[in-house]
This record gives sequence, C-alpha cells and structure tokens, in this order.
Amino acid sequence: MKLWKKVYLLTLIIVTLCVNIGFLGILYVTYNQMLEGEKDSCQAEYIIMRQSLSRDIAMLEQSTPLNIEFFAKFLEVYSSYYDEDTGLYGYVGNMPVGEEKVAYKITEENGIFIEEEEQTVIYIVQSLDDGHSDYRVVMRKSLGDFDKIWDNLFWLYMIGGVVLSLGVSVVLAVAVRVVMKPMDRLEVAAKQMEAGDWSARVDIKGKDELARLGKQFNAMADSVEENIMKLEKQSEQKQELINNLAHEMNTPITSIQGFAEYMQISRLSEEEQAECLSFIVRESRRLKEISTTLLSMVNIENKEEIMQEEFSIRDLCKRLEELYRKVMDEEEIKLFIECSVERMKGNHILMESFLRNMITNGVRALDSRVNKEIKINIYEDDNKIKLQVEDNGCGIEEKHLENIFEPFYRVDKARSREYGGSGLGLPFCKKIVEMHGGNLQVESKVNEGTKFIATFTV
Repeated sequence: MKLWKKVYLLTLIIVTLCVNIGFLGILYVTYNQMLEGEKDSCQAEYIIMRQSLSRDIAMLEQSTPLNIEFFAKFLEVYSSYYDEDTGLYGYVGNMPVGEEKVAYKITEENGIFIEEEEQTVIYIVQSLDDGHSDYRVVMRKSLGDFDKIWDNLFWLYMIGGVVLSLGVSVVLAVAVRVVMKPMDRLEVAAKQMEAGDWSARVDIKGKDELARLGKQFNAMADSVEENIMKLEKQSEQKQELINNLAHEMNTPITSIQGFAEYMQISRLSEEEQAECLSFIVRESRRLKEISTTLLSMVNIENKEEIMQEEFSIRDLCKRLEELYRKVMDEEEIKLFIECSVERMKGNHILMESFLRNMITNGVRALDSRVNKEIKINIYEDDNKIKLQVEDNGCGIEEKHLENIFEPFYRVDKARSREYGGSGLGLPFCKKIVEMHGGNLQVESKVNEGTKFIATFTV
C-alpha cells in the first residue's frame, strides 16, 4: 500500500472517530438538556396543581374533615384538567386511592423519577402538605411527543454525521493526495536514477518537511552524479592510460626485437653491430624511464599524504647546478638558477624530481637552437613560494596547452620519441605539485619558449 493511502486511511479513521464521538457528545448533552426542560416544566405544573389542591382541601376542611373519598374526588376533578399524557393519582400511605392505579412502584421517598416504559415517563411524588403527610399526590407525565422529537433529532444527527464523514473523507483524500504529491515526484526521480539517468531532479517548492526532503534528494543526486562523472572520467582515463601504455611499450619492444633479430640473422660489421646495440640500449632506457615514472606516479597516487619537512631549497638548487653542469656544457645550454628563498616545507626528494623533470623537458625543447637558455627562478610572492622554470625553446601551440598534463600526451610524437620522452614527465610533475597543495601553470609561445610556474602556500 502506498504511503499516501496509509496516511489517508489513518487520518480518516481518526477524523471519523472524532466526528462521531463529537456527535455522540452533542446528542448526549442535547438529550439531557431537553429532558431537564421537560422535568422543569412538569415540576412547575405539579407545584401549581399541588398548591391549588391544597387550598381547595383547606377550604373543605372548614366544614368537613378530609377523608379518602373526598381526596379521590378532588384528584378526579383535577385530572380532568390535563390531557391524556398527564395523569394524577393519589396514595394514602402506600395504598392507592380511586379506581385508577399508576403502574409505578411508589417508594416512601418523595421526588422526581424518570422511567423508561413504552416511552419516557416522568413521575413526581410529593405529600399534599405538611398537615397531610400521609396523603401523597403522584403526577405521571408521558413524554411521547418528546420521544418523537428526540428520535427525529437522533436520526438527523446520525445522517448529518454520516454525510459529514463522507464529505470529510473526500476532502481529506484530495488534500492528502495534493500534500503527498511530492512523494510521487521523488519516486519518479529515484526510478530515473535507478535506470541510469543521473540528471533526474525533483521540483518541490515550499519550506515544509517534504520540500526539505526534496532539496536533500537533489543535493544527494548532485553528489552522486558528480561522483559518477568522476568515476567515469577516471575509468576513461585509466583505459586511455592502459591503451597509451600498451602503445608506448610496444614501440621500444618492437624496435629491440627487430634489431636483435636483425643482428641474429645477418652478418654485420662491428660498426653496424655497434649501431644496432646503440638503438637497443636507447629503447631499453626508454622502457626503463616509462616503468620508473609509472611506479613513482603509482606510489604517489597510493599515498593520501606525503611526508613533508623543512629543507634548504637553495642547497637543492646548488646540487642541481653541479649535477647538470656537464650536460649543459655538452649541449651548449646556459643554465641560470636564481633562488631567493632559503628554506621551504615539502618532500625534498619529490621536489628534486620535479625540478629534474622540468630541466629535462627544457633541454628537449631547446633542440638544435642557438643561444639556448634555461632559467630557474625561485622566489616568494604574497606569502606564496613560486618555482619558475623557463626555456627559450620551440614552445607549445595554444591548442595543446590544456592537454600536456595528460599521461602519454605529446605535442610532437616523432620529436618526443627521438629525444627519448615518455609522455609521463609533466603528469608526474603536476601530481608532485598537487600533493604539496600547490598548482602548476604553463605559459608558452611557439618559437619563443615555455614557462612553467609552480605555486606553493607558505
């Protein structure tokens, strides 16, 4: 059973019970008020009759003492004044007077009594007066008209209760359906999401609990959709990485296999053998570079945090300057390193890997140009440490800038392979910067050079 039906039935039962209990209460109060009115009217008639009867008997006793016969005649005369619903009866002690007897068990107590016989009957029993305590007058009034009126009112109330209950049930059904309508929208949106439509949302206005539930559902759907998109993107990236890795690994392996088989089946001079071995060594180094970089990236990916401590960035720059001095001389490259920052917080091993990769990329970008330069500038600006690596090499076209940090992406594939690039250096560098809470930006112009700027919070 749907929720709105449960709410409707439960509310209908409660409302119906309340309505009917209310009607019964009204009936009870109305009946008692009407009955009290009849009692008061009957008592007023009785008092008038008793006073008049007492005066008449007092006048009679001036000449003749009261006896049972006279008492009966007086009652007969007075009874003729009333209609058939009202009768007067006399008792002396507990003995009835006259031929007519009342079908009521007279008690020794005086008062007003109500009996339910074929219809409601009121009995009023009182002594004639203080001087005639043994003489008692009974007025019996049948409330036939009262019962008819009450019966009509009872059924009128009952029919009104039923009609009101039916009206309430209809109004309640519509109201509950309208109020619970947002639940249907939530159900539809949930089914759409179950079917794979992560863009499904609910439009629920207002400030009540259902509106807040709808907003929470939309917030949850946003989060789910965002996470799904991230997972799909990661899956695509992983698949692309696997495809690229397979392709990148296949090229050097094919080259190594080709040269090895060529050396095996051919008679080569020493010079030719040396050339083949040179190709094999170069491709082997490329394979090693790919595997080493991938392992480093995997190690970083698996770590939620890296160990960071203060280290001397200036000493690191000096070591790099000494390390690359021979390479720079051989390649006729001028390496300028300027460091105005003494110390910074981070992982000095990863920071060294970052700078090494940046320098290596710069060397490859310089190619066979003249006046080749690589500039490294490390400085503090607005409470941030910036590592800037700049070359005056071939530069990168603007259309490639947004993709250069993707694994195995190359601007010029033929040129990259010629200079031993794996396509993993820049993604590795970006990951190192991000693990330090920084960001890596690139600026480049074709034939003018490229500048990488890594920014870290102090």
